[in-house]
Amino acid sequence: MKSKNMERLLRLLIVLLGIGIGIAIGFFLLQIYNMAQPNNPLNPGHVMIGQIALAVIGGIVFLVLSTRIMSGFRSVGHRIEKAFARMPLYQLLSSIIGLILGLIIAALLCQMLNFLGTGIFTAVLSAILYLTLGVLGFNLGRRRSREFTTMFLRFSGNRDRQKVLRHSNTTRKFLDTSAIIDGRALEVCKAGFVEGEIVVPDFVIDELRHLADSSDTETREKGRRGLNLLQAAQAELPRLTTDDTNYSDVTDVDVKLLRLAREQGGTVITGDYNLVKAAQVSSIKAMNINDLAGALRPAVAVGMEMSVRITREGKEAGQGVGYMSDGTMIVIENGRDYVGEEKAVTVTGSLQTSAGRMVFAKLKEQ
Repeated sequence: MKSKNMERLLRLLIVLLGIGIGIAIGFFLLQIYNMAQPNNPLNPGHVMIGQIALAVIGGIVFLVLSTRIMSGFRSVGHRIEKAFARMPLYQLLSSIIGLILGLIIAALLCQMLNFLGTGIFTAVLSAILYLTLGVLGFNLGRRRSREFTTMFLRFSGNRDRQKVLRHSNTTRKFLDTSAIIDGRALEVCKAGFVEGEIVVPDFVIDELRHLADSSDTETREKGRRGLNLLQAAQAELPRLTTDDTNYSDVTDVDVKLLRLAREQGGTVITGDYNLVKAAQVSSIKAMNINDLAGALRPAVAVGMEMSVRITREGKEAGQGVGYMSDGTMIVIENGRDYVGEEKAVTVTGSLQTSAGRMVFAKLKEQ
């Protein structure tokens, strides 16, 4: 009942808006006529009939369009609600403050326009100023929320609250394409070792879809693997959400991801070594899943013996390459002649980097 009454009230307000617009159009046309024909005024009765006709036409037009108008308002309201729900509290407050400041500046500028007099031109210009400066203030407040809140806490002198703020900024974790395709980051999140909200931006999902549609077999398999793992994780991870924020002026997905993490506050989880370096340059926190895997991987000591299947030739002369059960690559000296065979090897050394781990070995019989 309440929803029907609310719908009727909204429809009535829309009709009244149409009537008001019709009357305003009538006054506007009358002003134009008076300026064009100052010595030939219209009959007041005709003017009244014309105003009533325009008001009725405006009301009927908006009554017919009321369903579409209400549907559009519901859609816009739903998107705004979703955007506000994803915002951290400090970012929402900063955005509202930016909006208020923008409207105050617009009001001051509109006061300066009073010397032009009142009319259609000044009304339209005032509306443009309010809309433009309001949106500008809201966007600036949203993008500079961390700086604004940090400045406020610095002036308040409360260092403890500032530490809490820094901690809250890292509660959101943004997954990139490489982390989703790898799969280990999602498993770590399922195990509960990662706190906060897990966010997958829509532009990352779009990149996975493009990879899945690729003509290259290997690329296509990677894209499909990422989409399948993401679909499975959504059923097991209630904290996993998507974000429809997009930047039309940027084409690179990594740049979009870093920009989103900087504006909304959070941490990027990736398996891309170059993306981690770019995040560090931009003062954005990033987690490399290869570093985590290296920390949890069993140590490989020099002199350890193991059995490895040599799968292919190495880059250097005589080298063979094999892999441990956890995916670690083993470079085997003089193993080229034994490709396709399983041989006993002795570890001679290892190299650990953020891009992964590499183990060096030689054939045991040598």
